[in-house]
Amino acid sequence: MASWLSGYQATRRSPRLWVEDVWLLESVEPLLVTRNLKFRQGLNVVWAREPETDDASGLASAGHGVGKTSLCYLLRHCLGDEAPSITVLCDMASGAFPKGGVAAKVHLDGTTWVVFRPYARFGRSLAGVGESLEALFSGQLAGGFAEYQDELQAAFLGKLPNSTLPGSAQPLEWRHLLAWCIRDQKTRFDAFFHWRDGDGLGFRRSRQDPPLFVRSVLGLHDAQVDRLMREVDVLQSGLSKLEEELPELERLPALELTLAERRLRMRLGATDDVAVFKDLVDASLEQLLELRIAQLERQCRQAESEAEEAELTLGRALASYNELDQAARFLELEAGIAQSVLDNNEAVFNRLSQEVDELERLAGHCRHGDIDFSSCTHVIQRRSTQSLSWHLRKQAAAANLAKHSEELRKARSIAASARSDVVAQGVEVTRCRQAARKFQMQLATNQSDAESIRSQWDEFVKLWKRLQSGVCSTELETAKNRKEWVEKDLEKKQAELFIARQQSSSRSEFLKVLTKTVAYRMLGEDGFGVFKPESDTQPFELSVGGEAYQVLEVLLGDITTLLDSALSDVGLHPGLIVHDCPREADMSERLYREFLLLVGEAEAQLRTGDEVPFQYIVTTTSPPPDSLSKEPYLVLELRPGNEEDSLFKRRLATRLTGI
Repeated sequence: MASWLSGYQATRRSPRLWVEDVWLLESVEPLLVTRNLKFRQGLNVVWAREPETDDASGLASAGHGVGKTSLCYLLRHCLGDEAPSITVLCDMASGAFPKGGVAAKVHLDGTTWVVFRPYARFGRSLAGVGESLEALFSGQLAGGFAEYQDELQAAFLGKLPNSTLPGSAQPLEWRHLLAWCIRDQKTRFDAFFHWRDGDGLGFRRSRQDPPLFVRSVLGLHDAQVDRLMREVDVLQSGLSKLEEELPELERLPALELTLAERRLRMRLGATDDVAVFKDLVDASLEQLLELRIAQLERQCRQAESEAEEAELTLGRALASYNELDQAARFLELEAGIAQSVLDNNEAVFNRLSQEVDELERLAGHCRHGDIDFSSCTHVIQRRSTQSLSWHLRKQAAAANLAKHSEELRKARSIAASARSDVVAQGVEVTRCRQAARKFQMQLATNQSDAESIRSQWDEFVKLWKRLQSGVCSTELETAKNRKEWVEKDLEKKQAELFIARQQSSSRSEFLKVLTKTVAYRMLGEDGFGVFKPESDTQPFELSVGGEAYQVLEVLLGDITTLLDSALSDVGLHPGLIVHDCPREADMSERLYREFLLLVGEAEAQLRTGDEVPFQYIVTTTSPPPDSLSKEPYLVLELRPGNEEDSLFKRRLATRLTGI
């Protein structure tokens, strides 16, 4: 056996992630196992052997329908995948095994987990740290399925420089990496970055994200490169937005001028054929503006005069109201005093007399009537009238009660009449106040309209002059300065990114040399493999062409990265690859056999005792090489035409019973 890996040294004894046991369970209680598959580190072959006679026909003659792809789905399911294709398979399996499910023993970074996934949609998934399936079902193992999923995420994606890809806010998930590690026939191995077409991979940017993701996992983007890529992406995004905004900002002055002119024409009632500025013959907006302002100024002067007259009228009405109110108040107090005498109520007499005295002592200016109290006729009249004491009034009333009662009636009548005059004058005051307010509002409106139309014209002239002189708006000038700054910063960051990538080129060189080594083993001297880390479509290339070699390029990439996980600590590849019938993806039998022998040789050269630093599982209908068609490489042999030799040992219904 050629030692084509003799120049390499494995950096670990076991893969970061590998599957040891897979149990297909008919039921959990009681625990009935349909099939127990024992996988190993290194190469594992699942062979759907085609009949050696010509008696079989149809699917039975081609090795199909026995469970190869179903096994890949179940492996994905045990590793936390929830894709629609897996749900369809589980629905079919639950029809045959309603209490069953699939379980696996998974080794993750040196920790052994036992995992159970029920076929039924509403069943409960279990996981625990340990070795025994029975202990898992009896609740003796620590941990849970959610914790198991968290450990899968943390073991690989949790160690990336960032939880998202440059240019995307989408969080990276374990299922993204699992899609790369397990390729089933659905993708037909048509391209390296085609992993889960139509099966819910979840990348928002189907073309950009897978290449970026692979480079991150392979360690081609360290923390510095990742940071610079994100900074470059932000700057490029900002520059694109500025470039989109600049044409709009350049058109903005003309648009603003057009809108300002349109508003002026609407306000002045001018049609589009009216000139803007003064003309010797024709009318213009400027002339209409001056006429409107002159009209408003005349209205302002008229409203100002009317407002002044209304204020004077209001003042006179308030003065009259105050005098009438004072007179009515005196008369009402006198009537009250007379009533208190008749009622023999000295306390009320004294209180009302005190109020009369306070009115008589009023001094200063009445703000309501706009008159001095010393000039108020009612106050003067009251002060000239001599007040009688309580005893004299009481004696006079007792001497002539009928006369005093008549005087009280007249006093009340006079006081009521005086109060009616006060109310009527209050109505007049209100009318005068409303009239004054109306003229004041008219004056304020005219002044505001005049100021507004002047400001509107000044703004229009300002915009017109700026456009005529070619001066940029403040917004446009700011945007241009910002664009120039972003371009300089982007150029600087791109240079830093180039240097950072050059400095980390040793990682790329290692993968390039390893790719050449694997390609040489595949194709001999005629084969030349190239690794192009920056390619977004075909990172691994062979010097030969053809559809068969296109498939081989995908396999070259997968095996190279698988071996890299064993030979380097830089990347975060799990060290597990599952391929579902790559031979059927238009690949020649000879190339297929050489490819499988390559994996077997890699296992032998990297083995340390019973340990191999990678795990490769392949399903096939084509016969593997004789050396690999037996133990320990042959893990499972399936035969079409006999249900006992199929994966589930029975044919699954195409749909659930009762649906």
